[in-house]
Amino acid sequence: MEFCKNKLKIKIEFINDLDLRKQAQELGIKIWQTPSFLFIVFGLATTIIMAATYFISKNYENPAVLVVSECLVVVVIFIVEMLVARFIEQMARLNRMKSEFVSIASHQLRTPLSAVKWEAELLLKKLKKGLSKKQINNIESIYLINQRMIHLVNDLLDVARIDQNRLILRKQEFDFSKMVEEIVREVVPTIKLRHIEIRINAKKDLPMAVGDPEKVRLVVENLLDNAVKYTTSGGKIGIKIFKTGKYLSFEIKDNGVGIPEEQLNRVFEKFFRSDNAAKYQTEGTGLGLYIAKNIIEQLGGEIWFRSIENVGSVFSFSLPSGK
Repeated sequence: MEFCKNKLKIKIEFINDLDLRKQAQELGIKIWQTPSFLFIVFGLATTIIMAATYFISKNYENPAVLVVSECLVVVVIFIVEMLVARFIEQMARLNRMKSEFVSIASHQLRTPLSAVKWEAELLLKKLKKGLSKKQINNIESIYLINQRMIHLVNDLLDVARIDQNRLILRKQEFDFSKMVEEIVREVVPTIKLRHIEIRINAKKDLPMAVGDPEKVRLVVENLLDNAVKYTTSGGKIGIKIFKTGKYLSFEIKDNGVGIPEEQLNRVFEKFFRSDNAAKYQTEGTGLGLYIAKNIIEQLGGEIWFRSIENVGSVFSFSLPSGK
């Protein structure tokens, strides 16, 4: 059964690789510039050249003819390889420019967004008495929207740093269980409003985790945020923290919308959101899991998941533990 599934998966991937129009649309280029098209041309050119060489060697015994034909073969293959190499170089250059633009734009956006945040906080904390209820509600809406924008900008900055291999992580020992409990307490008001039950099962006397506390906190927040967003009212979320060998493991389980089977292999891609998740929850950038995967792997851990559509998901990751 498993063999049949893998065979079908490979077949689907092969068909997708041959969909030149889809590739062109995803990459924003012309069909003849897509990698699959260039490799198809390279394969056809190689086949034709080999057949022509065989035909010439069979029908002409003159050494000069054979030498010329071999030279032509080398020239044609060289030209095709140059086209492929130029395309790959162009894509790499464009990707670098895109990452640099995202990084610069995000840095520029942080200053005005931070200013809006401080002004909104000032109005709500110190000047609240002179405002009407409607004005207070409007300022609170501005504050929440601004917070979402700050979160998005921070995600874009992290993605740009990951793409440029500039994500700086500091490793130190920290109390992972305590961190998880603090994060859960912060989302309790939201969970209560949606009547979602959440339980934490942490083993006693767990060792300290080794990693970047700030970045690990971001990973846990992303996983918990996804579990809350995609679990329907009255649902359940379970969190486990336990030791496995030299690692501390974190597991979060929900009985939410799950992920379609045909999209499971794309979960950790940039900007990916499953079809059912996008319909159920319109908010989201599809960057959280991509960032989480890179953070955990750079800290020497692993991240994995299992999910069934309309049943739920279980996301887990491990971190090196201290003494």
